[in-house]
Parts: sequence; structure tokens; C-alpha cells
Amino acid sequence: MNRAGSGPARALGAIALDVPTDRLGFALREALERRLGRAAPDAPLRLTAELSFSSSGLAITDDNSITRYVLRGRSRYILTGGEDFAPVSGFVEAVTAYSATGSLFATRAAERDAQERLARELGERIADRVLAELSRRAQT
Repeated sequence: MNRAGSGPARALGAIALDVPTDRLGFALREALERRLGRAAPDAPLRLTAELSFSSSGLAITDDNSITRYVLRGRSRYILTGGEDFAPVSGFVEAVTAYSATGSLFATRAAERDAQERLARELGERIADRVLAELSRRAQT
């Protein structure tokens, strides 16, 4: 039975974020805060997440030019709390792609956009897993 003040509803605003401070960390933070709420100053829980990305050619022309890239993102996360809180940890992955154009500037812009989409998707997946686990715990 779900107890009042427990589970996902209790998590809103109760989770401080410890994520990378770069551009992609900002995109990850945005996605997490959209789902989990902005942490109160005295947030009892802390979510730590790391990001890693890799890129490889997906479409290669006859003259060995790469026209499309696949970008893979991974994030390892852990949610911790007080002494009576069992940590929640896991690993999420997501994939996206972008096109290479004749312009280096346009290709770099497409790459940056793909990286930010991927960071947001990883944030969504982390939030899904954390909320699902908190919901499961609230029902036991």
C-alpha cells in the first residue's frame, strides 16, 4: 500500500543533483529537474550521475566520406540518502544520430545538438528508473 508522503511524490524537490558542470551536464540537469523538481536547500537525497559519449560513422560513401554519425551516450548514476536509505544505482544508455554536411560549421552544430538531445534522453531515463524504484519501495 502506498503511504502518504512516500515514493515519487515525496521525491519532487527532495533530490539534490550532482552532475557534470559542462554544457552536456546542464542538459542532463534540465531533464532531471523537469521530472524530479528543483531541489530544496535541505534535500535529503542526492543523485550523482556521470556522462560518457562515443561517436562512430554510420553512413560512408564510395569515396570514404562519412555522411551520418551515430552517437552513443551512457550514464552511471546513484541516488543516496540518510542511513536508513538503501542506495539506488544503475546504468542507462541511449543512441541518436546526426548528418554530416558539406559545411564543417553545420556538422559541428548538428553534433552539438545530437549530444544535447542524448544528454536530455539519458536524464529522462534516469528519472524514470529512480521514480520507478521509489514507487516500488513505497508499495512494499
